[in-house]
Amino acid sequence: MAETTSVAHSILAPVAALADSVSDFKKRQKLACTGPFENLHRETKGVFPTLHLIQGAKFDVTSMMSQNFQVSHSFSWGASQQPPSYHFSAGYQAKKYLLHGQVDDQGNLSARGNYFWAYAPSTPALPHLEPHAHTEHQYDPNLPPHPTDAPVDPATSAAAAPAAQAPPTPPPFTKPSLTSKFQAQLTNTPGQSMVQYEHDWVGETCAINLKAINPNPLDAPAARTVGGPSTSTTGIFSVSGLQSITSSVSVGAEWVYTRLRPGAGESNTTVAVKWAPSSPGPVPAPPSLPAGFPSPYMPTNPADPHQVFAASYALSQGVAQASYWRRLNQRLEVAADVQMLITPNSLAGGPGRREGIASVGFKLDTVYATMRGMLDTMGRVSAVLEERMAPGLSFQVCGEIDYSKGGGGVGKVGLGFTLEA
Repeated sequence: MAETTSVAHSILAPVAALADSVSDFKKRQKLACTGPFENLHRETKGVFPTLHLIQGAKFDVTSMMSQNFQVSHSFSWGASQQPPSYHFSAGYQAKKYLLHGQVDDQGNLSARGNYFWAYAPSTPALPHLEPHAHTEHQYDPNLPPHPTDAPVDPATSAAAAPAAQAPPTPPPFTKPSLTSKFQAQLTNTPGQSMVQYEHDWVGETCAINLKAINPNPLDAPAARTVGGPSTSTTGIFSVSGLQSITSSVSVGAEWVYTRLRPGAGESNTTVAVKWAPSSPGPVPAPPSLPAGFPSPYMPTNPADPHQVFAASYALSQGVAQASYWRRLNQRLEVAADVQMLITPNSLAGGPGRREGIASVGFKLDTVYATMRGMLDTMGRVSAVLEERMAPGLSFQVCGEIDYSKGGGGVGKVGLGFTLEA
């Protein structure tokens, strides 16, 4: 028994020492998780107006039935390539799960659900933050120092009072989370229905995602061989991860295996790097504000980076993408994105492909409006203006012109209203 214990100790001791060394390295480098792999270019996508463009007219009405339950009605019409449509959706969110469903006038149904697992690993206690560092009292460098409840000596208060509000110390660790996700789509079009299972783990320094789309472990092979298996697994499966190696740099990879038919599968690997240096200080106030005037704009978290660079490359497809995002002040964000397709010459002697597109854009916030604009090398110019007319009521106008199609360009215009009651 003693010999068994000694052997087990000799085997586990180096593993425990390695784990302690890794933990000490993380603490010294102040590593923090930068998010999942699929959010690699999230900041750039939030600036560009691509996801906010409307063709024709759209009217959305959202009703908050309770603190956890809401329903929405969406009407759209006037699009040149799509018929008028109506969508009804309902969502329910509790502490540990989220449910959302949507159905349109054609009978197409989509649903998704998230379950948030209780996950509390052994992490050091976060440093104490002043109340204004939390969500309910966000830090704003243009506001006076937050008052404290401690008694103040009038004789020493003038000398001890700080000249400006000190930024709160950001927490060194990202709050870990463990989430299971489910999505389904049922349509009347053959081959368009799908189901997706997903599992997210966001740790202190890394994030891992497992995903399966239309998995079928009992699919019958098209041509069964003598003595071969009677079933085969089909579907799309992916594994991705993003790991911080320094306080500013993260590296990651994604592996996707596609097998839509038995006996015919292919894989693709994508590698990525992300640079997000810690902010040197609070975001400066817009230069248009007078000195000492409180900023009316939404304050930003001092722990968030002011600039992010991300790059990814799909090895088998030859697709490369690089993006850069920067927050200039509380009102203005700018971004640039480059996408390239680089393929070698084929074995049959065919030429390879060398294609690319570059885009630049901005996002400007005012007190009652948000404006996004973008210009790319294909000759497309797009812009979106969203104006908050009253609490719960917003108006949106957008437009896009494609000069590459000649004739002075082909344009699209869209209008939208959103009402929350």
